[in-house]
Amino acid sequence: MSRSHSLSKITGTLALYCCAFLGSGCTTQAPLQTSAARATSSANAAETPARLYQNQIQLSGKISVRYEQNGKPQNLTGNFEWHQQDENLEILLSSPLGQTLARITQNKQGALLEQDGKIPRQASDLDQLISDTLHWPLPVSGLRDWLQGFVRTKDGHPLALLPTDQTMEADGWKIRYASWHQSPVQPRRMDLSRYSQTAGEVSLSIYLEPYFDPLQNP
Repeated sequence: MSRSHSLSKITGTLALYCCAFLGSGCTTQAPLQTSAARATSSANAAETPARLYQNQIQLSGKISVRYEQNGKPQNLTGNFEWHQQDENLEILLSSPLGQTLARITQNKQGALLEQDGKIPRQASDLDQLISDTLHWPLPVSGLRDWLQGFVRTKDGHPLALLPTDQTMEADGWKIRYASWHQSPVQPRRMDLSRYSQTAGEVSLSIYLEPYFDPLQNP
């Protein structure tokens, strides 16, 4: 037996001996890395400032809608402004060139939808009013929370989503948070989809401009 072969045999024996002596020591490297990764992830989450639900907020951005009307596909793109204060809400929809398409308001007295050259329409159910008038659904009652990156718990409390929470289902809608603003953490793009008996397959893409949060930016 050569000297090199003997050294190789001895080295292999020592390695097996160490593994036997340390028990699980030779197999814990991957779990230890996983634990470290989890610890890093938890630390990053802990460093992320807590987001509080805003009862008063002003949002703006772009919206793209795909739906069906009389069996024909329809596409709509435009801008929107969203003003929310407690139970009061105002939504302005405009064309890419800035022409007002609809002004939607909601308060304790009910909902109102106004369009240039048309008789204003009122209803107690805003979501139904929009669907009946614009011929495509806009889930305003849910968007009050979703646009801020929140969902409601079973007891009705708002729960902040993390940027890692990318997809969910609520009120019959499939919701995907495609991207987030990072400083502060806010939704940037949302994709919503569902099937509607009146509008067929409906897809909404919402692009949100970053908004100033005085609680996170004193």
